[in-house]
Amino acid sequence: MKCEIIQDLLPSYIEKLTSLHSNEEIEKHLQTCESCLQSYNEMTTTANLNVPIVDEEEVNKLNYFKKVKTKNIKTLVFSILTVIILAAALIGLFVIGFPVSSKDVSIDYQKTKTRLEVHLTLENGKDLVFSGKTKFIRDENNNVIGSETRYTPRGLIHNPFDNVGKKVMLGTEIHADLDYPNKFILEFKDKTMTFINGVLVE
Repeated sequence: MKCEIIQDLLPSYIEKLTSLHSNEEIEKHLQTCESCLQSYNEMTTTANLNVPIVDEEEVNKLNYFKKVKTKNIKTLVFSILTVIILAAALIGLFVIGFPVSSKDVSIDYQKTKTRLEVHLTLENGKDLVFSGKTKFIRDENNNVIGSETRYTPRGLIHNPFDNVGKKVMLGTEIHADLDYPNKFILEFKDKTMTFINGVLVE
């Protein structure tokens, strides 16, 4: 083979892309041609310089840093989830509360001609709050045929910074001149108490 052909083939030969027959011819030529051998040595030296040298210690360091980074991410995610769960638990115990059983509450109610008052005292040392709503009951012609006030007493863990207290007074106005019933409902965890026009019916 001519030197020009060998020079053209050397890069492919170095990259091990040439055929077995070409390899034999190139190697035979390199044994006899000083000029092509020098070109071959220069190419392989340059190729080796361009390849970054990474020893085993550096590889181990890189792997260690990857492990530390992964561990830190997992720790951060776990910490965030823990904070969210604790916040949800605190909100539930100190703000939203939990259902109250009628057995945990002393109930005193009194009715006058115009008003029903219900006094609740939570006996288990927790704070007492309630959620409530009032609505009108209507027939198919949109005429009012009744009113309903519904309360759900709830207990809270005692908060020393916000003394809600364990006593609550709930009430509703009774209008004797109206021709529809006025329902007042207390929903406990274990039972429901219903007053109609101030009279306990269940």
